[in-house]
This record gives sequence, structure tokens and C-alpha cells, in this order.
Amino acid sequence: MDEDNVDGQNKTQLNKRENMMLYLSGPHSDIDFCFQVDLQFLNDVLTNGADPNSADKYGQMALHEISRAWNVDVMRFFLERGADFQRADAFGVTPLHVAAALDYEEMLQFLLERGADIEARTYKEKQTPLHFAAKNDAVGAVKMLLQNGADIAVRDYKERTPLQLAANFDRSETARLLLEFGADAGVQDSDGQLCITAMITKMTSVADLAMNQFHMKDRMTRKQFYYLHLMEPKPADKTNPKGSDPSSPLEIIVSQGKLDLIMHPVVLKLITDWWRVLLVVLALVLTVAEVYREVMEIVRSRRKLKHWQRWTVQKINEDLSCSHPMWPELNVKESEKVHSLNIFDWLVYSLLLAVLGIHLADIFLLSDSLRQNSLRLFAVSIIFLWLRLMKHVRAFRVMGPFIVMLGKIAGDVLCFLFLYIEIYVPYACAFWIIFGAEVPSMKTVPELLYSLYRITLVDEYEFDAMLDVDAVMAYLLCGTFLALSAILCVNLLIALLSDTFQRVYDNALANAVMQQAAIILQIEESMPCLRRCYDNEYIHHHCAPLGEFYDDDVTTNPEQHAEMKKLTEQIKVSTLLTTTVWCIFFIISVKSQND
Repeated sequence: MDEDNVDGQNKTQLNKRENMMLYLSGPHSDIDFCFQVDLQFLNDVLTNGADPNSADKYGQMALHEISRAWNVDVMRFFLERGADFQRADAFGVTPLHVAAALDYEEMLQFLLERGADIEARTYKEKQTPLHFAAKNDAVGAVKMLLQNGADIAVRDYKERTPLQLAANFDRSETARLLLEFGADAGVQDSDGQLCITAMITKMTSVADLAMNQFHMKDRMTRKQFYYLHLMEPKPADKTNPKGSDPSSPLEIIVSQGKLDLIMHPVVLKLITDWWRVLLVVLALVLTVAEVYREVMEIVRSRRKLKHWQRWTVQKINEDLSCSHPMWPELNVKESEKVHSLNIFDWLVYSLLLAVLGIHLADIFLLSDSLRQNSLRLFAVSIIFLWLRLMKHVRAFRVMGPFIVMLGKIAGDVLCFLFLYIEIYVPYACAFWIIFGAEVPSMKTVPELLYSLYRITLVDEYEFDAMLDVDAVMAYLLCGTFLALSAILCVNLLIALLSDTFQRVYDNALANAVMQQAAIILQIEESMPCLRRCYDNEYIHHHCAPLGEFYDDDVTTNPEQHAEMKKLTEQIKVSTLLTTTVWCIFFIISVKSQND
């Protein structure tokens, strides 16, 4: 009999709870119909023993339904009768989560004023009401939660912030509002996906606003900072499948053709830095390849020389074995072929390696002196590097002789420098003894040396200041130094260069063809694989003899030789005119100084 009473009471309690839940979740549970709420009916149900905290099979209470759309007075009515607004359902969702997701600002404000936990998290997703509001585009709820102290950087179980959820669900208005409140756009979730990547994919205008966070300007120090590391995702976890590597923002911009984002300062800086790195790596690879080619060329040359020496000794020994005893013994001297290294090539490679080493040291040590020295050395190296590139022009018959001439005049320049130094050094000592530290342009040794160089070029120099110090020595030293350096040495250099140019250009065509032949032989020796691409017997089969068209009326076109001869004569005339102008200019400058 007692058991029947208990069962009856339980059924009655269940019926009361079901009646209350059905009433609250019925079709009239809408804000527009909140005036139809029968509080007397709800009061009778609760008075007759219904539990205001009773829940359904999902843990949903009456407060969850009320927080969806019912009037705030209904929520107040239940709270006055003992309902717990902090209680969550089976998934950890509280009434505050529901109100935030549905953008019910009045209910949200009511619950927050009564102390609802603004950082309450769901059980599995670990999401707060701000997460719910962000992914459901509840702009008003997001603003209210942030104004009431919600953590804008809170993360869920995948390390996603509210901003990242808004970006993933394409909630552009919410994302823009979160950015205005200072949300960090450079975050990354546990899968390696960047927040900015989702923005670039789904909301271009908001992504442009978000990337402004990665470019900071300090007007006081006049510096700007690019947080480029926030534009590159970290490597994916090793436990993830191979294809789960996250896409970079730059990859998305290129694949989707985001022209308005490609011109953002951060993206431009990222591309510029990547190009700089790629060019440095390319330069390093090319330098190593050139050094390897030079080394292999030396090895092949030495191997070829040794093979030729063995062959020569063998032939000489064979001849000696057949010689008659009455003839004197032949002294066989092995000819040694000296292969001089390409000093200029190795100079360029050494300079490039030195520049690279100093630049890498500057990257890791961050030293201003290393950076300055790196720039200085690179400024010098680029001159030799450019001249080194001209080596490949030798095969062209028009420009080839000029490149050959650069190598020929090196000896003339050395002869000139030797003669010039013979005059320059004693005069530098004499000028320092008389005018050192007295003339403004000769206060230090480097300044004095440069001033003497300017005197050689008949440039401006402080002759009046020298007269004030010692007039006799000023006339004596300046006059004799000008005569020896500007007239004698410079004209001697011009004569040497003219002679070299004449000798080279007298055989201009032959020199150009010689350079072509040398390059052909060099390519054949450096690329043995090319020998597999042609027939070694072709010349013997098809060029024995080689027949070509011939006509007595057709003669060799002398046009090119005539042009070369004309050019040579013009250069000779130009050299003579240059020498004359130098002499006239020197006489005029000396006369003006005397006046």
C-alpha cells in the first residue's frame, strides 16, 4: 500500500514537471507573446510541488527555455521560487549561454546583474557564453559580455578564441566588433590553423583590418615593426595526418586571387623578405656551383697534363730505343706546363663568400659594425662581380675584343701604378713635412693622400692655403708633382693603353674567333656528358671533304674589317686629342693659380 502511494506521488510529480516544461516550451514561448504568460498557472504548479530545477533527459531546465525568449519577469518569477540560474544541462550549457547565443540582451543583462558566471564553460567544447555569442553572430550579446568583463582571449578545447570562431563561421560583423575591442588576430588553434587565414578566406575586408595589427609604427623612434611570424603557421603536430598541414595566409591570398590583400604592407613585406632569402640562397648555390666548376676544371686540367706527360715520355723512350749508338745521347727534358689559376675568378668567389659570412654573422650577432662592414664589402664585391659576368661576352665577335682588352690592360695599369707610386710616396712625405696639419685638406694622412690624388687629376686643391704656409715649397712641390704625375705618368698610361688597344684591335676578328674556340673547348672539357649527344665519326664521314657553294664573284666581305680599322683610327685620334686637352688644361690651371 505504501509502495503504491510512493509510485502515485512520483507520477504526480512527473506530471507536474511535464506540464510546466510543455507550457514553457510551447508555441507561445516567444517574446512577442510574453503578455500571454499565465503566472498563476505556473505558481499553482510550483505550489503543488513542482521542482523549478527539474530537467529533461538532456539536463535542460525551465530556465533554459525561459532564457531563450520569455520575458525577464518570468525569469525573475522562477528565481524568486528557488530556480538555480547557474545550473548547467548535461552538456554544460547554462541559461547565460542560451541568452548569449540568441542575442537576448535584456535576459543577458538580467542574469549578469544577478551574478551569473560570465566565464562558465561547457563540458566538452570548453566554450564560454562569449564563444556562443561569437559563433552565432550575436553582435549585441558580444558587446554586452565584453563590457561586463568577459575574457576576449578565452580559448576552447581546440585553443580557438571567440574571434577565430567568428571567422570560421563567417560572422563578419562579430569579427569586426571583436577586433575593435582589441581581439588578437594572430592566434593559432591546436590544429595549426591561423585565425587570419580564416578571415582571408571568408571576410576580406575584415582580414585587411586585422592585418593592421601586424604592422606597428613608433613615431618617437621613427621605426616600424612587422610581425611577420604571425603570417606563417607553425608546423603541424606529428600525430596529425600528413595532409593536415595548415595553409599559410599567403597561399590563400594567391590561390583565391585576393588582389586587395596582396598590396597590404604586411603581405608586401613578407614577399620582399622571402625574395631576399631566396635570392641569398640562390646566390649561395650559384657561388658553390661556380667554385665546384673551377675546382673540377683544375682537376681535369691536371689529369690531362699528366696523361700528356706520360704519353710524351713513352714516345720519347720509343724514339731513344731506336736511336743509333754513334749519335750522342738525347737529353730528354720533360716540359712542365704550368696551369695558372684564374686569379680573378677566385678573387670574386672569395669576396662573395666573405660577404655571405659577414652577413650571416650579422644576422645571428646583430652588430652594427658587422652590418656596416658587410655593406662596404658588398659594394666592393659588386664591381668585381659585374666584371666577372662580362667573361661570358667574350664569345661574341663584336664585344669580345673589348673584354679581352680589359685583361690585356691589367699589365699596363700595374706598370703605371709602379711608376706612379715611385713619384707619389716621396712627394706625400714632402707634402706632409711642409703642409701636414697646417692645410685644412691635409690635417690627416688619409686626407693628404687623397689631396695628392686630386692634384694628379688637376682637380681643386687648396693652393692658396699652401702659399700662406710656405710659398716657395708650395710652388716647388705642386709644380714638380703636377709635371711628373699629371703630365708624365698620365700620358704614359694613355700611351700604354693606346698601344694595347691597337695591338688587340689589329687582330680583332682573330681574337674574337679565338675566344669562341676557347669557350667551345672549355665546354667540351667541363661537360663530358655532351660527348654522348654527338657522333665522334661525323667529321670523318661527312667532312672528308665538306662541300659548300663557291663562286669566284663572291669575295670575303671586308665590311667588318673596315669598320674595325675605322674604329681604331678614331680611337687613336681621340687619344691624341685627350692628351692635347690635358696639356692645355694643365697650362691654363697653372696660369690661373699664378694670376
